[in-house]
Amino acid sequence: MGNEIRPDQFLELNIKANEFMNALVKKFLHVCITVPDLDEALKFYRDVLGFVSTFQTRTDKADGKLLGFEEEEIGLYAHHILTAGADHRQATEINLIEYTNPATSVGDGPYEMMNHVGITRLALLVENVKEAFDKIRVYEGVEIVCKPKDIVIREPGKNFTMTWFSFKDPYGVFITITEPPRP
Repeated sequence: MGNEIRPDQFLELNIKANEFMNALVKKFLHVCITVPDLDEALKFYRDVLGFVSTFQTRTDKADGKLLGFEEEEIGLYAHHILTAGADHRQATEINLIEYTNPATSVGDGPYEMMNHVGITRLALLVENVKEAFDKIRVYEGVEIVCKPKDIVIREPGKNFTMTWFSFKDPYGVFITITEPPRP
């Protein structure tokens, strides 16, 4: 009997179902991070940050046009990674990708300034910022941008505090880390 829907909940559930049915995008599937050496990148993302690989591929026949290249076919090596314990049907994955033909272009790395148009930052949630900071800061190639600090998030009618820090991964990708908010 505890699973019954009250009449006042029915309309709200019906509205939410209609919003989902009418939404063009059903899920944020994945975001790609291009790296020069996928095996090295996995050492950081899997072994330090704790992501798990859910899918991997190595091919010389990837659709180049679809992926924004002039060539019809390109070579790549990729792993889709996900936070440990997450349901891949609902969570957003990170696609770590190393292009092999044409090879990943390192150049000057990712965006220098965060106000550049495009995806500029990943934000990750951890249980304990201090533990995460201590583990990440010692990894070779990581650049700490901002040590852990409390940030007050202000919303109409309420404020809460979250501890954050930011760093650049060994490839220059800007990442912020936070833990659940405190009242």
